[in-house]
Amino acid sequence: MKKSTHLRWVFLCLVALALAPAGCSDQPTPAVESEATIAALSTANAALLTQVSELSAAAEMTPVPPAPPSSPEAADSSNTVTEEPLAAAQGPLPRLAATLALASEGVALVDFRFDRAANRLYVTDADHLYVVDGDALTVLATLPRGGLLEFDERNQRLYVYRSFVRAGEAPAIYVIDARTLTEIGTIEGGAIAIDRERNRLFIGEPFTQAHADSQAARGVRVVDGASLEEIGAFEQPGAPVYNPDRNELLIVAYTVYTADPETLQVTGDLFPELTDLEQVGLLWCNGCRWADNAWHLPEVGMVAIEIDAHCAGKGCGRIEPPRWFDAATMAPVDPAVAPELQQGCGSAVEAVGPIDGRFYRNRFYSRYLIYANLLVDDLQGERVAWRDGLSFDFVNPRTGQGYLADGSVIELATLTPLGRWPAACILGYDAERGRIFAMRGNSLLLIDERGAAPAAPPPPVVENLPAWEITDIQISPNFAADQTLLATSAANTLYRSTDGGASWQRLRGGLPEERNQTFFAYFSPNFAADRTLYLTGYHGDSRGYGVWRSQDAGDRWEPLWNNLAHLRGVALHFAADFAQSQTLLLHSRYYDVLTGDGGESFHRSTDGGLHWTLVVTASHTSPEGRATLPPVEELLPRGVDSPAPSLRINDDRTGVAYTLDGVAWMTATLEIEAGDRLLALLPSPNFTGDRTAFVVTQRAIWRTQDGGATWSQWEESRFTDPDDFDRKISSAAITPLLADGGVRLYLGTRQGEILAIDPSAMRWSAPVGAGVETAQAQAPLQPSVPLQPEAQIGEPPEGLYRPAGALALIWENNPRIQQALGFAAAPEPVSSAAAIQRFERGVMVWVQENGRIYAFLDDGRWFAYEDAFREGEPESDPAFAPPAGKQQPVRGFGKVWRQHPELREAIGWALAKEEPATALRQPFEKGEMLGVGAYVFALSGKNEGVWY
Repeated sequence: MKKSTHLRWVFLCLVALALAPAGCSDQPTPAVESEATIAALSTANAALLTQVSELSAAAEMTPVPPAPPSSPEAADSSNTVTEEPLAAAQGPLPRLAATLALASEGVALVDFRFDRAANRLYVTDADHLYVVDGDALTVLATLPRGGLLEFDERNQRLYVYRSFVRAGEAPAIYVIDARTLTEIGTIEGGAIAIDRERNRLFIGEPFTQAHADSQAARGVRVVDGASLEEIGAFEQPGAPVYNPDRNELLIVAYTVYTADPETLQVTGDLFPELTDLEQVGLLWCNGCRWADNAWHLPEVGMVAIEIDAHCAGKGCGRIEPPRWFDAATMAPVDPAVAPELQQGCGSAVEAVGPIDGRFYRNRFYSRYLIYANLLVDDLQGERVAWRDGLSFDFVNPRTGQGYLADGSVIELATLTPLGRWPAACILGYDAERGRIFAMRGNSLLLIDERGAAPAAPPPPVVENLPAWEITDIQISPNFAADQTLLATSAANTLYRSTDGGASWQRLRGGLPEERNQTFFAYFSPNFAADRTLYLTGYHGDSRGYGVWRSQDAGDRWEPLWNNLAHLRGVALHFAADFAQSQTLLLHSRYYDVLTGDGGESFHRSTDGGLHWTLVVTASHTSPEGRATLPPVEELLPRGVDSPAPSLRINDDRTGVAYTLDGVAWMTATLEIEAGDRLLALLPSPNFTGDRTAFVVTQRAIWRTQDGGATWSQWEESRFTDPDDFDRKISSAAITPLLADGGVRLYLGTRQGEILAIDPSAMRWSAPVGAGVETAQAQAPLQPSVPLQPEAQIGEPPEGLYRPAGALALIWENNPRIQQALGFAAAPEPVSSAAAIQRFERGVMVWVQENGRIYAFLDDGRWFAYEDAFREGEPESDPAFAPPAGKQQPVRGFGKVWRQHPELREAIGWALAKEEPATALRQPFEKGEMLGVGAYVFALSGKNEGVWY
């Protein structure tokens, strides 16, 4: 669907940077766009870039030696084509027909045009134009010109240019004769529009602040298409867009001007409010809105104009769709009945109107976080359906399908997954032949829109657990008989063991297989009879996985999305009588892009997940305050199985509360060390009889045998060493009663281990707590203590503030952070450039605004250092040789890491290169808050301390 045109500029610039370290410019460089661009990227854009980087076999971009400019290169053996065999059955899903390697390994393709009459494909990378025969898929010629493409089929001219230039280069548009495949001329410029009927060219440049401030900026030029001679010029600079329905030129220059090609005069301003200083105050400011692009869409007889707000780093919030105009009259088109703009990785766009009486619209929010909604409207603009956590990278009106970046194909009529497609970054679409043109790195893919049947799901893979943190363990309710475990790993995978953990299989069976995905897997309470598993999860904040079900213990999975509005699931809850009622709840997160309402919800199914109903939402953004969902027990028949209703984890997860009478709740006497974290409360399956439960933290395990009044600590824990940051517990679960009448504790670790421990064989300390008798007398039961720190209420003292902005939500809703940090010392957070790097046991963050480098350790400690690195100093030290798969940090991070051996030992080696980011920092009375990308840290202390 609609992709921000900022993406194309950034992507091409990144290609150029890889090819020419000297840098690139947008002749000249804009003041704000480069930062605002990244912030305004939609989820679909980010997915497209992910496709380019992840689906390509190449890891880095490398330069391609330019061909001699005198003549086209003949096709060589390096352009290999792989044709796929025809499927035995002609199925409804897209089918990969062929793959043609064009550019050198590591070089990404950039743009694409299709010459239908000659059946030729024109494809570029950053430095080359490849001409491909559409039938034989042979490369007819390779020319040493790369970048963006415009094709004039009527006059058989191809124009190759860059909207940016490398440092020291002049902007140029290269003119190729499509009949002879020879270069016939060059025009100075970085943007082009074509009047095909009159064979006129309009030449300009993308409009930047430098153009606005320059008296020497050239206006749009008119060039004769045959002679390539300039025949006129407008005074107004900018990027030209030609509207043949009115013989009118649009000039995109902050606003959009209309102009007469015959008189060379500007005739109007479509958006005078954009430049009205009385309304906007400043131009080119952080947060200002201006026009980025415009298109003429002949298939619908309309003009689309993209106007975006531009915010450095953090994003501006809701990303507005293009504004539509009737091309013949330039009258605005009602947004309710306007088409959607669809754009892939190339520069070509198309308008997608209603499909079977329905409009399918992507809507995005980008401000610190990125949310995605899919809206479905009828022909009158009335809302038929919407989905949180779903957006389409491409909608195919002919097949009634939407394609996702992860390879999923969604049926538009039901909004449920149909199967898979050969996921790639789409460059073009030939509706007449039903063929999709796409790219993966250096290769062009030809994909038939139909022909593939749903593939048999891949079977489980026998393999050891990866050396990544075990994030969750689930135990079969029939474990005594089937010995079945499920484990989710920080390596974004789900594993199954059927022998109590002695061996493992990675489950596939049709489940999503992406980087950075989060899964939550569950056994059916009736697993002994139905062999059913359930799963939910999400990929970041923009995409949800809904609910998946396996009825063969995990070998094969099917999506259960029927009427699921909120797809970003975080938990599933089962009724106590699930075997009879088949009732379960999905706990999800949601964000409505149009209204700004976000929160949590419960969907309920009464048929095992086949159909869902949204039963309740709890807004976190309501003016009335943060709402909470009702207890799960209220929404399920006969409630839920709760073996220990007299024990619970405190709301802030810093302790455990217990009750002896069902009325008064008290805090258990557990001394959780600073930096430790409570992971699980595990009641015995026979809690009502033996009153036994276990509390597991990252470092320790406690046991109660009297319902929570007294507690004993495991004395042989191997996880207590404060210097061993990898050897920590990361998850825990308890088995049902076994044949010997006992239970086992299963512990997952940060090193990817799963350990089984018999509590009866563990050595426990003497119990301590309110129920222990002293030599004199039994200590009286202490009154209940607060279950969480008190919130900071009332107005702050003079000179202090209640925080504002994105960080305020976290502070306002976490009394523990309020107590640790106090009030804010500044009214609002400050945004600045930053960098972040992941390490084995934490992350490091550089913040430009205060010139400091922060180290956040996984054990909850943090440290801050001055950034002492200066240009010209060694960036690394060859004396530090990282192990395989790890890296030595460089520059500022590296200097701190090398100079502080205690930090080096604590945080370990870097796992990846540092990445640019934007930081949001706000000082507080007793610390500070720092938001960087998806991370938000609440820092207690000045130069070191504990983070939350």
